[in-house]
Formats: sequence, structure tokens, C-alpha cells
Amino acid sequence: MFYKYDMDVDSKDKKILYELEYDARKPLSEIARNVKIPKQVVGYRIKKMTENGVIRGFRALVDTHRLGYFSYRIYIRFQNVTPENENALFRKLSNWKNVLWMVAITGRWDLEVVLVARNSIHFSALLLELKNEVGRYMKECEVSASIVNYHFKRKYLIEKYVEERIIPRYGFEPKIEKIDETDFRLLKLLSGNAAASYTLLGEKMGLTYNGVKKRMKSLESRGVVQAYRTWLDLDKVGRKFYKALVSVSKFDQNIEKALLSFCLSEPGIVYLVECTGSWDIEIEAEVKDEMEFRGLLTRFRNSFKEIVKDYEILHGYKELKLDYLPFEKYERSL
Repeated sequence: MFYKYDMDVDSKDKKILYELEYDARKPLSEIARNVKIPKQVVGYRIKKMTENGVIRGFRALVDTHRLGYFSYRIYIRFQNVTPENENALFRKLSNWKNVLWMVAITGRWDLEVVLVARNSIHFSALLLELKNEVGRYMKECEVSASIVNYHFKRKYLIEKYVEERIIPRYGFEPKIEKIDETDFRLLKLLSGNAAASYTLLGEKMGLTYNGVKKRMKSLESRGVVQAYRTWLDLDKVGRKFYKALVSVSKFDQNIEKALLSFCLSEPGIVYLVECTGSWDIEIEAEVKDEMEFRGLLTRFRNSFKEIVKDYEILHGYKELKLDYLPFEKYERSL
């Protein structure tokens, strides 16, 4: 049977993408049952969305803090940069070591880079190297140390959704979970293709099907792997990325609980970052346009008017890298 498909992402595609949100490894039969279309059609649609670039890849969300690392967000303002220079810088930095996430932005800053480092001294050395890489094109930069980064389902993909009970994240004080070199190789493969089958992973690693499955279950149960997520091209699903850098007058457990509840109630919010530096909270959303984001931000300010001091809006127009395990090789300190 031939199934018609074009570049448009329809409601069935979006339901499939929603099913894959926290579990890119979910069996096609389960997705088919939930979306109410044949299993073969599910597989075909996922394949076409991948070929057409709607799905950029599948990523294992690894909590690097459980491996003894901290995360830092660097905001860079360029100077004397031509479009050619800028693209060359983007390519260079995308391949740079320890970069977990990188996005080109507009507003006060031109680029956001998330680096992971063992401690502040290690980070200082990485930052110095990064400044040398950018060189004369860097006008200024600002550093925000991440406390925790929460990930929320893309609830905007469907009309009716069930509020998630467990929120995947990376962050907090490092709680070291020991892994060996085989675990690292497995995590590295999953960070590149979280949807790879146990059989394929086993072939690449020289392990049995059950051997791979056992190690993955262990990494999941210990919180090293938080989820298996889909990396999307937002333009192709009709969404834009906006974020707000928010300063607050106070922050405690009750406020955090209320903030998480607010984020869970907003279909467009995909990330919440608690941090230290010039601001305290980063709210990141995938919305139809800036006006939708401003409406979201108004609701946030009205809900937390007693503590919100100031905010700044940024627009991310090109997501350049996403790799939750951005290490080239296994380090025994892990």
C-alpha cells in the first residue's frame, strides 16, 4: 500500500511526535495504538519526517551532573562580523569540545553556548580557550551557571494532553554515578541516536541484545539517562524559539513548586532553567510568534508579580548543536 505524504506536518504527524517526546524508543505498535493508525503508517511517517528534516535526530537526555559535571551558559555578543565570518564561527564552535547546546540568537546577544565542566577551574580554562577561538569577533560575554534545566513535553503538538508527573532534567549538586568505559560508549551512541535498536547498539559495541538492554536499564534507573527525546526543526512544525531571562527578588522551594506548576500548564514552555548570575530564571518556549510569547510572559508576570524584578527577551533563530554527552573520550574521573 502507498501512503501519500508531503512536507506539511499534519495532526497525525504531531500526535506521533508527541508520543516520541520523552521516549524516542517507544515501540511503533504502542504509538499506532495511541494515534489510531496502522503500525506501518507510523513507521512510514517517522521515516519521512526524518528524511525531510522535520526530525533532526533523537537524543538521549543524559544528566551530566550525575557524572560529576556542572553546566554553564555563555552569552556572546559579536563585533565586526560578516555573515561569512559568523557562519564560519558557528561551524567551528559547533565542533568545539564540551559544548552541550548552541543556538544563534537575536537581542542583546548573538550566541548562546552551554558548556559542561568538572568545576569552576575547569570551566575557566574552557572559557579562556573559547574566547581565544572567537578572538577579535567577541565584543563581550556573560556567564550564567546552571543549577538545573527542566525539560517539558511539547504539549502544543496536540489538543488534549495529560500533565507529566516526572520532569526530565539535568542539574543540581553532582551526585556521582559511576560508569565504566562500556557505559560511556553506549551513552555516546545514544546521545547521537537515541532510537537505535538494542540489536544495532549491540552490533556496534560487541554486546548481546540482553547485555545492552541491561546496561541501559541500569543507566535509566540511576538517573544518568533521563529521557530519549526528539530533536526537531522548529520552522518545519510552525514554531519559533523565544526565551526570557528573568530576575527575581526571592526564590525558595514554594516558589519553585509554583513555577513548575505554571510551566506545566503552558503548552509552549519546553525548558525552565534555574541559574546564578545576572538573572535567576530562564523560561524557554516554542511558540507561533513573538506575540504568543509575550502573552505567555504576561501571564507569568501576573502570576509572579510579587517577585519578578526585570526580564529580557531573546529570539533563537538557529539551533546549531544539541549533544547531552559532549565528550570526545571516556574520562576515568566520570
